[in-house]
This record gives sequence, C-alpha cells and structure tokens, in this order.
Amino acid sequence: MTKIMDIFTAPTKVFTGLKEKPEWAKPFIIVLIIIALSSAFTVMLTKDAIITKQEEALRERGLSDEQVEQAKKFIQGPLPIVFGGIGGAFFTAVLLLLFAVVLNLLVPVFGGTSAFKSVFSVVSFSALIMVPAAVLKLMLVAITKSPYVTTSLALLTPTIEKTSFLYQFLAGFDFFIIWEMILVAIGISIVSGVKKQNAYILVFLVWFVSIFIGIGLGSLRGPGG
Repeated sequence: MTKIMDIFTAPTKVFTGLKEKPEWAKPFIIVLIIIALSSAFTVMLTKDAIITKQEEALRERGLSDEQVEQAKKFIQGPLPIVFGGIGGAFFTAVLLLLFAVVLNLLVPVFGGTSAFKSVFSVVSFSALIMVPAAVLKLMLVAITKSPYVTTSLALLTPTIEKTSFLYQFLAGFDFFIIWEMILVAIGISIVSGVKKQNAYILVFLVWFVSIFIGIGLGSLRGPGG
C-alpha cells in the first residue's frame, strides 16, 4: 500500500522499485473500482439531465410519445447506473491496456528496452492520478447536477458548444491527465532505460495523437450519441 501513496509524493522511488519488480494488479484494480463507482454515481446524480437530452434526441428521430415514455422509464431504472459503472471501468481498462501496448511497441524506437509488464506497471501506477480526479469531478457533478464537468483547458471556454472541435480539443488537455502523463514519462525513462527527454516526447506524442483519435471517434456518434 506504500507504493500506492508514494506515487503522489515520491514517484521516482515507486518506478525504481517497479524496475526491479514489476507489479500492476493492485493499482489497476483500484483505478477500475473508483472509475466504476464514479461513473455509476454520475449517472445517478444526473439522471434528469440525461433524460432531457435523450428525450430531445428521440423526438428528433421521430419516435412516438409512447416510445419516448418507455425510453424514459428505462433511464429512470437501475440498469443505466449499473451499465454506467461497468462501461466506465471497461472503457478505462481498454484505454490503459492500449496505451501500454503502444508505448511498449515504441520504446525501442526511442532508445529503450521493451518489457510489457514493466511498461504496464508504470501505466497502472500512474493511472492512480485518476482517483483524486474522479473524486473531484464527482463533487462537481453533485454540485452542478450536470455530467458535463471538466478539469481541463475547456474551463476557459464555458460558453462554447460542447460538441465543437475546439471544446473537445481543449477538454483533452485535462490537468490531471497532464500530471498522469508526466508520471508515465518519468516511469518509462526509469524502467525502460529511455533518455528522459525522449521519454517525454514519446509519452506526450502518443497522448496528443490520442486526443485527435478521441475527437474523431466522438464525431462518429453524432450529436445525439
């Protein structure tokens, strides 16, 4: 449990230990549990906003009043909360695994040694930054009753349409994620032997590309997605 706390205060010590003995299960599980709970509570706290948005989207698609009412009853039930929690945890797990895979593949290109377990250990421990991020966002959700809370540069543009490219681009620069990426870069430098400068270039390049991929995938769902 010491390493869990040290990632916030002494990350270099944690990553040096991971170089000798990689471990990922404990932080990975903690992150998924917190994300699941946070996602479930977010759905529970913002049901009214979700119902309003879905009702507008369903009526735009030409559904009858009866069909809209059936959809609203479903949203008001417990299943969306359960699905929200499971979906949040699953999505986070996939993202962390993909991030580790990509980093591991590119580490040799940037002068390091590939070892997936070590890289995934770094990613998993760095992901613990999601815990305070999730707690803060949940507090903001509880206050605003809106699922659209952010701890990113999008705070500078509160009046911009949330589906716009600019808003989504700025939302990608979340302050907690920046902290997380800095930790990943430090960890990759230590466990994989990548020069610190190259480690930062590698990690932030992958992250920057992922922002555009996220925007692209989001646009495929359309405004009502």
